[in-house]
Amino acid sequence: MKDKILIVEDEFIVANDLSLMLKKAGYDSCGIAPSVARALELIAEQQPDWVLIDIFLQGDRTGIDLGIQLSNMDIPFIYISANTNQSILQAAKATLPYGFLVKPFREKDLLVMLDIAQYRHGQNIKYNIGHQMGLVQQLAGITVKKEASAEKVKQIAQLLQPVLPFDQLFLTRMNPRSPSRDCNVIKSASGNYQLESTESMLKLLSVSTRDYKLWNPLGLQLDKQLYCAYEFRKLRMEDRWTQVISDKFGLESAIVASITAPNGDMYRAVFFSKEGELYNSIHVDLANQIMAPFSAMIDEVFFSKPMTEIKEVKVNPSPPSHFYGIIGHSPLLNSVFDKVKIVAPDDTSVLILGESGTGKERIAQILHELSPRKGKKMVTVNCAALPLPLIESTLFGHEKGAFTGASDRRIGKFEQADGGTLFLDEIGELPLEAQVKLLRVLQEKEIERLGANQTKKINVRIITATNRNLEKEVAEGRFRLDLYYRLNVFPIELPSLRQRKEDIEALAIHFIEKYSSKSERPVKSISAAALQQLIDYDWPGNIRELEHLIERAVLLSSGTEITDTGLAPGVQTEQPMNGNLNLTGSQPATGKMKTLEEVEKAYILEILHLCKGKISGPGGAAELLNIPSTTLNSKIKKLGISYEFTD
Repeated sequence: MKDKILIVEDEFIVANDLSLMLKKAGYDSCGIAPSVARALELIAEQQPDWVLIDIFLQGDRTGIDLGIQLSNMDIPFIYISANTNQSILQAAKATLPYGFLVKPFREKDLLVMLDIAQYRHGQNIKYNIGHQMGLVQQLAGITVKKEASAEKVKQIAQLLQPVLPFDQLFLTRMNPRSPSRDCNVIKSASGNYQLESTESMLKLLSVSTRDYKLWNPLGLQLDKQLYCAYEFRKLRMEDRWTQVISDKFGLESAIVASITAPNGDMYRAVFFSKEGELYNSIHVDLANQIMAPFSAMIDEVFFSKPMTEIKEVKVNPSPPSHFYGIIGHSPLLNSVFDKVKIVAPDDTSVLILGESGTGKERIAQILHELSPRKGKKMVTVNCAALPLPLIESTLFGHEKGAFTGASDRRIGKFEQADGGTLFLDEIGELPLEAQVKLLRVLQEKEIERLGANQTKKINVRIITATNRNLEKEVAEGRFRLDLYYRLNVFPIELPSLRQRKEDIEALAIHFIEKYSSKSERPVKSISAAALQQLIDYDWPGNIRELEHLIERAVLLSSGTEITDTGLAPGVQTEQPMNGNLNLTGSQPATGKMKTLEEVEKAYILEILHLCKGKISGPGGAAELLNIPSTTLNSKIKKLGISYEFTD
């Protein structure tokens, strides 16, 4: 008999069909529960190995709430639901499931999902590691960072936004024996978060301190947690502060979560949204989940005194620590290193997740270098760059005469990587037709060239990477769920640079050394003010953007120290350098986010200005950019740059 599985599903017909499928496949279907309360009773009685959970159940508790409890009990589970919108997927992901099966599904889909989930769970037990760093652990990690409170608040807000979105957050600590302490976190139109004290909010709203104290903001004995439509309008009538801020900021709904500390202090967090129908019971469950750790953070982060700014930076700092060329020592990055060291010696498929510029390809290279396959080839394929008609031929190869133009036999990327590693970068860009063929190869471990009449066994380790949210791609029908779970056996999520700002100084020093040596410039250090500019910036382009900025700063610096990075305080975009130049095309307005094309255009213009318009030869722009002059000319033409500089 295979594993014992509990089904938590409030539709009996669906639950019964599931039970029959499981029994037919040899599993022990140990019960059906229509609600969280009944599920907990059956878990205590039956002690299942796995739990299948629908999200919306009978009663006022959801499958998300049960998932949170199962995570704490170390019982693996899979969600089964017809609800696949982005908000629900993000909330489900935060509870650390081993899978998400979308209704309606076939028997084969269920069994494949269970097979993959069991394999992943077995790998976690084998490596003796946690499933992954959950939301609560990430919140705690931010709290202990040695950074300014405003920066911690920004990181906490960014972490919560995908699972518990808000336009304004009101936090208060209440105690009958002393005055309450309050603060607000406001999301701006540009998506940035600002911590506002009570004093600054009162000034913004033109409210007196006396009135504020009389109102006792959100200090009511609230009997609900979810306030939408009529309930929110009722809250506005009962609480004057809610009325004032909702009028000012256009707020339409709210979630209230509270917890009482052992010393009697009550902490309350009120999440407000401008969308009237955004919140549901899932968000309430998540708000309750985070309140215990959140209450400790309110004092530590939101009510703490501002950290003293950095006063000095070493002129000759010690060399930055690194892991096979990756600079940094932040907890999130160290967690990545631990996972790499654990999984590298195995043949397990790895999915590397992260924004553009976080170093996904370098992690893939390290996985190969630390594996038993390091003596064989690592073949890299950029899926986004494959022309649609040639995807199958490129990956699997073709025989001579297989199609018009196939004048020779071609060995595909899978065969080229036989015995080694195949790195499929930007896997989220692969079209659905190609995903079907890739899934078959992963399942059967064999390929068939186009035009061939026989298959060929292959021995390849698969590493994939993407900057896309694959759960969202699955929900919107652009990525196969069975392929996603086949690739997502061992996920490694790379933190963005804004999540590991404690590494910025070491990275900046590394890039200063690299580019000052390369360009034979005397730059050796960065000033405290310039470093603070780097720390305050949000880095949408991550490490790649930081590297390019430091390279530019080294080139433009006239002394031994970088004193200005060109990043204006409070502006979350790269600003073009001032130069006496004429060009076609307009610059984006100050403070608005630039596209990558606009950033590239502005950067090339700065280098051309620095080189006084010289493109090729010694001291030319192509040399400084480390690209052929033909490539630079091509970029200038593509970007529509025409330039005329005056001294």
